[in-house]
Amino acid sequence: MSENTSQLTNQNSSTKHQQINQMRIMHIDLDYLYDKDNKQQTRNIQVLIQRIQALQPNTLFIQAFADPDGNGSADQVYFSNRHLPVRANLFNDVVKQIREQTQVQHVYAWLPLMAWQLPATQKLQYVEHSRGGKDGYIRLSPFVVENQKIIADIFTDFIRENDVDGVLYHDDITLSDYEDASRAAQKIYQEWGFNSEALLNDPKNLQQGLFAQAKTAYLDDLAEKITKLMRETKPNLLVARNMYAQVTLESNSEKWFSQSMASTYTHYDYNAIMAMPYMEKAPDHRQFYLDLIAQAKKYDPDLSRTIFELQTTNWINQTQIASTEIANTIELLRQNGVRHIGYYPDDFVHQHPSIEVIKPAFSVDESR
Repeated sequence: MSENTSQLTNQNSSTKHQQINQMRIMHIDLDYLYDKDNKQQTRNIQVLIQRIQALQPNTLFIQAFADPDGNGSADQVYFSNRHLPVRANLFNDVVKQIREQTQVQHVYAWLPLMAWQLPATQKLQYVEHSRGGKDGYIRLSPFVVENQKIIADIFTDFIRENDVDGVLYHDDITLSDYEDASRAAQKIYQEWGFNSEALLNDPKNLQQGLFAQAKTAYLDDLAEKITKLMRETKPNLLVARNMYAQVTLESNSEKWFSQSMASTYTHYDYNAIMAMPYMEKAPDHRQFYLDLIAQAKKYDPDLSRTIFELQTTNWINQTQIASTEIANTIELLRQNGVRHIGYYPDDFVHQHPSIEVIKPAFSVDESR
């Protein structure tokens, strides 16, 4: 970690919520809880609260956006705001009940930064791919001033009305080596001194490294501006960002994602690495985790600012990962110095993962 990053860490720690030494995180989709039938929705919330009481996580990441079509972009939200349809004003009510009925210490809202899919009547500029199609989620182009204002409005509306300790930025803070090819983006690239047409069509261009670094800095600066805006209302707010595992493991990955480890530890309180070997099709899962740990320690030696977020579902074949496997993975991470561990998603309907199986490993080690 650089000297500047260390200084930033020390400055941040004195102005924010007391950070938890070992976070145990349950990552919750409100899409699972929501139901048009209010009575069923109430039952769903109570089942979730019972699971929280039983497992005793000290931290929750709770989805505040709605993604009913499952494309990863927010079509609706669970809080009142001036730009997006409200599926149900559910987020704050759920948080209040959790705070009243459980021992959870920190609640984070899980929100996109760019992946907002607003009604088609609002003719907005979205991220464009130089070869057509898209990589990843539908995202508002971050290079358009109008889009930046909409994003700022959404977060302002959220933070004024919802009681949270932190925000987890979605894994949408990314641009591939073919993105953003919109006219607004290319104008800014040219202001930076890049031949955008050549770079967006030739991933082997010798300037790709510098181009990716510039895009990374731009995205992380945008996130930091939104963080500062929210801290005008909640000065002690903590922020984490989801990071793809390949960014941690592959030296060339910044060119593919416009994400970097060094920039992340400068602009966010926590780096929440998606430690998901099934998603990454890793041949050796144990080695995958050990490699992630080794690389993260290069930037965060005591892993005090790094979260390992595990998957409970294999989305490739839509099967649940065995609770025993999840428990064994948690134990492996603990034995190798990982402080902050979470899993996604928590499936209260099927009671997965099994609390009885994972709780012994999930519990905080008081000796650390």
